[in-house]
Amino acid sequence: MLFNSTSFIFLFMPLVLLITSKLRGQNWVRAIALFSLIFYAFAGHAWFLIPMLFTTVLDFFLAKEMEKPKNGDARKSILVFSICANLSLLFYFKYAGLFTHLLGISIAGVILPAGISFYTFQTLSYMIDVYRGSARAERNFWVFLSFVSFFPHLVAGPLTRHHQLIPQLKRNAEIKVTPLWKAGVFLFVLGLSKKVLVADQIAHLIDPVLEQPNLMSNLDSWFALLGFAFQIYFDFSGYTDMAIGLGRLLGVELPQNFNDPYRSLNPSDFWKRWHITLSQWLRDYLYIPLGGNRCSPARQRFNLFMTMLLGGLWHGANFTFVIWGFYHGLLLVLYHQFQKKWDGLSPPSSKVFTFVLITFGWVFFRARNLHEVSIWFGQLFIPSHLASLLNPFDLIKLELLLIVAFVMTTKARSYSKIEAFEKSNVPFEFALGLLAALAFFMMATSSKFMYFQF
Repeated sequence: MLFNSTSFIFLFMPLVLLITSKLRGQNWVRAIALFSLIFYAFAGHAWFLIPMLFTTVLDFFLAKEMEKPKNGDARKSILVFSICANLSLLFYFKYAGLFTHLLGISIAGVILPAGISFYTFQTLSYMIDVYRGSARAERNFWVFLSFVSFFPHLVAGPLTRHHQLIPQLKRNAEIKVTPLWKAGVFLFVLGLSKKVLVADQIAHLIDPVLEQPNLMSNLDSWFALLGFAFQIYFDFSGYTDMAIGLGRLLGVELPQNFNDPYRSLNPSDFWKRWHITLSQWLRDYLYIPLGGNRCSPARQRFNLFMTMLLGGLWHGANFTFVIWGFYHGLLLVLYHQFQKKWDGLSPPSSKVFTFVLITFGWVFFRARNLHEVSIWFGQLFIPSHLASLLNPFDLIKLELLLIVAFVMTTKARSYSKIEAFEKSNVPFEFALGLLAALAFFMMATSSKFMYFQF
């Protein structure tokens, strides 16, 4: 089941809102958990529930066990067991194919459960915080299950921490939930429009080109590069907008995940704006424990590289993701090395320079293997006599889409905050209604969200 499907919008979502609005107390929490499980079962395969429930049940009981009076070694052993169990599950589904391929072993194809990276990181942060004493183990299983499986963010984020979600779930179980209807509906429609009207339309034009990298002309390669930069932005930020909008309809505020990342002044600024919740997770549970910036410059560079390498590997079991992570680690190191000169550039120059560097990095993210990476970069910088794979009409359509995407990412105002909807006017509401109608009409050609694969 997808957010951008008629079954979700016209059946599942109204049913959830109707039933949960009539419930109170534990019944409300149980309904949220059960609806989340139903959503996840229909998001791919019903057996996807098994690894998620295994993680949920295991960490629920281990966290409570960790809080019992024990010596430090016993508590640490519980944490290590939880980390090993969860990462083993993630490793098997996500990385076993890569390592068996390297070892020359053939195994049957393993289907990756949607969102396994998200809920694994979510429960890991919970267990680490309970161990550190910065969180209390949750005693209500239904609350904990709702925390792990909350369907608006389950499959593709935002990556939510226990202190951001569990208190809200408990509050909504105790008092009457007050949905933020205006802010919720508007943000959901805005996200749907980003996905269906921008990301998918760009994908329909550039995907056939990228399927034939050897036949790409110089012009094709540049349009594909810019097209993917905006496709992934509108696809992922569209999902996030819809997730936050759904949360508001259920009386839950999910954390912001995007803050105009293509307006960043430098690589460090970019990672404070793009996939914010993942960046914060990597900072708090990887970069800082490695030593962060409280060490020598050489060790700090190592910490940055390791954090970004593992962040790249988190996205998938492919060397292209590892190199993408290495590339961003290199950008961060170079920025810190030449920060004074970089920051001395004018803001427009810094934004353009950063955007260009980020965009070139998307080649590693999108290409299916290193061979395609080399072909794509070659076609970018070596003029060819190949004819464009895009016909004149598609070229014009893609140009218009890129102009719209550029304006939206560099000029349009952000509507992620509640205040933006409280101040919205009639023309804005009318325009959003037209966008909704157009998006509903074109949903038949929509596709899965890109981050479902992670």
